[in-house]
Amino acid sequence: MAEALAQAAADATPGVAPAPQDIPRELRGIVDELGRSAEDPFMVVEGLAETGTLISPELRAYLTHELGLSSHAVLREAVPLLLLDPEPVVRQAAVAVLEQVAGPQAFSPVMLRRTLLLRNWVPEAEREAIDRLVRKARVKGVVCAQWRPSPALAIQCSMVDGSGAQSLILTTPTGRTGLFAGLLLKQGFGVRDAWCNLSLPRREITRSLKKTQREMAWRATGRDHLDVVVQHHIARGLALEHLPPQSIVEIAEAIGAADWKDRSVGVAAETEQLFAGLGAAANPTLLIASLRRSGEWVERDPMMQSWFEDDAAIRVLVEGKPRPKPDVAVRRVLEELLPARREAWAERLVLLVLWMRDSTEGAMPVERWQDCVVLAHELLAGRPLAELPAMVAIAEHSVFAARAGTW
Repeated sequence: MAEALAQAAADATPGVAPAPQDIPRELRGIVDELGRSAEDPFMVVEGLAETGTLISPELRAYLTHELGLSSHAVLREAVPLLLLDPEPVVRQAAVAVLEQVAGPQAFSPVMLRRTLLLRNWVPEAEREAIDRLVRKARVKGVVCAQWRPSPALAIQCSMVDGSGAQSLILTTPTGRTGLFAGLLLKQGFGVRDAWCNLSLPRREITRSLKKTQREMAWRATGRDHLDVVVQHHIARGLALEHLPPQSIVEIAEAIGAADWKDRSVGVAAETEQLFAGLGAAANPTLLIASLRRSGEWVERDPMMQSWFEDDAAIRVLVEGKPRPKPDVAVRRVLEELLPARREAWAERLVLLVLWMRDSTEGAMPVERWQDCVVLAHELLAGRPLAELPAMVAIAEHSVFAARAGTW
């Protein structure tokens, strides 16, 4: 589809929104063919996404308008999903055409439900226009589709790695076929990726789970944890102008996640609340012992070997001329690089604590997550990094990884 659309658009004026009379006739023919062949709106959106840089954002905005006015229901149903398009001009076109067709004949109950869900996943400045089209649809008699009940779910969640990445796999545990969906959450980005298969054969689900569990540390977690971390990353991504992928909508609908919004975890407040319940603040000896334990864990546990800094900044510090000795490089990382990243590491620790505490199988030792809370607290309190053994270990990991060429 991507190549066909690009070829059909070849005569359109680049860089400007083409007028309808300037669009080659075959372009509308391709869209019409898509309407006859697409099985669901997610397939339509996936096809548009594949065009990538082959066609301009302005032309994709025009296509969005065409989808909204199409006689094919599957094409119209795709338009609310385009409220999450990376390009503002496409999102604006989606809102405009939805408001234009906001009536029972062309704006279905499912479209209204999706629009309401996505309203809280888009930039604040774009929500007023969405509210306006929702009011118009309701005045004209469009009734919101009901959400399906939340099914029983088996949720597997990976540990937060040193880059702040965390994966979740969602399955329904019974039946010959079942839901098989996944999310990749990334600190500093938001929801990085999502995919959903509503009816995968059970044997394939089992095989895929076994394969992924061999590759990294996974634990079974609960629905509350899923809701918290997904909404946190929706909010974090939105703050960075990274909207979640449209496939997350299919996951939300499959599991009845009607309440997913842009709700971030208040890292400082969460850390303070958890720390206050430990009693460590009143006992300096316990606090120092906790910091020592977390340092030993980060240094020695194979699960923590991915916890290091991995970017160009660390390379500059480690590979300067003359090349610094390892202890000098570690000190420079602690003094010049990590201080500006205290909050990021504290957030990573809080996400790790949530993962540990909410595990529904083989619970992690309580002492382990409590030590992470203490470390996060001391990071945010400004304790010198050289006094935090875990951060020293992270600096050492970073120097070793940079010199080993693993960036």
